[in-house]
Amino acid sequence: MINRLLVVTTAAFVMASAFGATSIKSTERKLYTASNSTEAILEFNGIVQYESARTPVEKTMRNQIEAQLDHIIGPMSEAQYTAVPKGDHIVTDIKIVKKDKTTLTISYKYKGTIVLQNGPKDTYTILLPVNPKTIYAAAMVGDENPCTDEHYQTEGDFWYFWSPSRPGCKLKEGKDYNIVNAKIQRIVNSKLSYPEYQNLPDEKGNITIHVLFGMDDPTLSRNPLSSTDINAVNYRTFRNYLLKNGYKATTWTDNQVNAIAKTLDGAAPFVETIQKEKIVYRFFYAPTGIDEEALGFHWFYKDALENASIVMYEGHSGLGGHLDLDSIEQNLGETIKFSKRYQIYFFDSCTSYKYYNTAYFERKINAKDLKGTKKLDIFTNGLSTAFDAMPAASAALDMALEKALNLAQTGNGFVSYQTLAKQIDSDNLFGVNGDEDNVTPSKIK
Repeated sequence: MINRLLVVTTAAFVMASAFGATSIKSTERKLYTASNSTEAILEFNGIVQYESARTPVEKTMRNQIEAQLDHIIGPMSEAQYTAVPKGDHIVTDIKIVKKDKTTLTISYKYKGTIVLQNGPKDTYTILLPVNPKTIYAAAMVGDENPCTDEHYQTEGDFWYFWSPSRPGCKLKEGKDYNIVNAKIQRIVNSKLSYPEYQNLPDEKGNITIHVLFGMDDPTLSRNPLSSTDINAVNYRTFRNYLLKNGYKATTWTDNQVNAIAKTLDGAAPFVETIQKEKIVYRFFYAPTGIDEEALGFHWFYKDALENASIVMYEGHSGLGGHLDLDSIEQNLGETIKFSKRYQIYFFDSCTSYKYYNTAYFERKINAKDLKGTKKLDIFTNGLSTAFDAMPAASAALDMALEKALNLAQTGNGFVSYQTLAKQIDSDNLFGVNGDEDNVTPSKIK
């Protein structure tokens, strides 16, 4: 299990995400910060095949196109220059251009935002299945599918992991998939921006950092100090780092846990406070899957979004489902009242740039902040992230933040997001979103 990725498929959410693209609004452009990537506008003319004896209505054709576009992410993750779509694309000019018995060819125009590794400037090659409904079966070799990840062999996971470049893959260009040379227009990253250090402390003057660890295997022990779960190992690694640097840990009582987790659908989560002076960590450990015993997580996640200075999520993305705000609110029966003060979120999970970007900024929108970025910065990963890669990223983030906060508290200077991105960056297209309108940093009082 050491190389398990932070994705875990939820079938219902795959269907929901397949048709959930939203329109690009140039007036709401959010800038981006990273050390090895930029955002870019991707445009191309696409075609997709659809099998039917009858002429489909536009909604049916659009659904087939979106199913094809879901598959764009697999080859992007395996390409020489990796990329990931934001999910804000628009599809226009849909029409049937060819009929051959029951095989229809549908054309369309695509425009959307991606994060793209530094390299290509004007064009970017993408791969799309000729027919998204048949490509999984076409890729099978006996009982195995060599065109996808060996640990994720189901059809429900195929769109996320497939690539003709995988060893043993027999898919053929022109028959099973098409190569498209798309136009790209690079968007210049933020040149120099800073966290709003002075706005991180709460009303007590504490900088509160809530770190929520999601279990890889919810059947294992719920105690991260002894569990063999791979994310319990990550919990202990991060915890030990803090303790060695002067922090003190206090385990929460049942009464303290129940004060936040009003209802539970399983064993209580494990929670600790780990503190050094005005920097206060809250470590949480429990199942976090939308289809698991995650009610305790949902209560603590709600509390973090409403009260924490910094929120760090370390766990499976569930293809976006595990932190889907509407699903969490439905499970709780309560609305999450997002904090009105400045916050930083780090979603350290697979492809969080696509899943947990726009939806969270939208919750911060008000009459004075039409983009939702003035009181929120979001750290995201563009690519799949293995559990065993998390400790390095977490430690890098903590060291960068603590160094930055210590510098800010002493008034000796401020570490920029551009510097933080270089220190935190891995091979996952790490980036910072929403920092373009941050105010000038000043000493923490």
